[in-house]
Amino acid sequence: MANFKDEAIVLRTYDLGEADRILSLITSRHGLRRVVAKGVKRTGSRFGGRLEPFTQVRALLHEGRNLDTVIQAETARTHAALRGDYSKFLHGQVMLELVEKSLQERQEVPRLFDILRVSLDVLEGEVSDPSLLLAAFSLKVSALTGYRPHLDCCLHCGREVAGGKVSLDLGEGGVTCPRCRSHSGERVYLDPECLALMRRLLREEMSAVARMECGQREAMEVLSASLRLAEAFMERPLKSRHVIMRYLEGNARRPR
Repeated sequence: MANFKDEAIVLRTYDLGEADRILSLITSRHGLRRVVAKGVKRTGSRFGGRLEPFTQVRALLHEGRNLDTVIQAETARTHAALRGDYSKFLHGQVMLELVEKSLQERQEVPRLFDILRVSLDVLEGEVSDPSLLLAAFSLKVSALTGYRPHLDCCLHCGREVAGGKVSLDLGEGGVTCPRCRSHSGERVYLDPECLALMRRLLREEMSAVARMECGQREAMEVLSASLRLAEAFMERPLKSRHVIMRYLEGNARRPR
């Protein structure tokens, strides 16, 4: 087995014995990797605090049969500001879980590392509404992994969907007109303004999304729909979806 160098972002860590940890990494060129960081929990470990979630590193890894091993790691970005802002931390945690659960181990999606890197950088800065940024990220991750949401017209007949609430079929991955709407399957109903916003989020660069604003209700509706679409595509639940939605709902109930 060979050594290889790559840029990586730490998605998740969990303990392995008394001194080691297993890390889940998204890499620039080698996809999703599970790696062992030996001795990382010991005082004076050569890795220090470099291998924590959100951290971007330049890593030297040894490829193993099932798990790789970290040989060296040099910090590129800590994204420390995300750990100091609870709202941004929660939004960032969903981004990390989305990436990890969108891929099979060692599956390579070249642009996925880049969209996460850019999104964490943008989230760390000035953002008008982190929920819109997360919704855009979720939609783009779905598209990059082969499940681009069908939002422009009815996914069955191609007719424009207009007037009143729009049906978003989660299992089919897109909007349907009243004539083609199935009576089975899970769906959410969106205001036309929210559907238009989702189309824009899918299209815009993340730096532009960071400047976008809308009402709190619309942002929550769009975020919930985007994350539920991702869950349907992945056929896996996002634990962090419930956490972020409870947090946002709690904020919405607080008097201003």
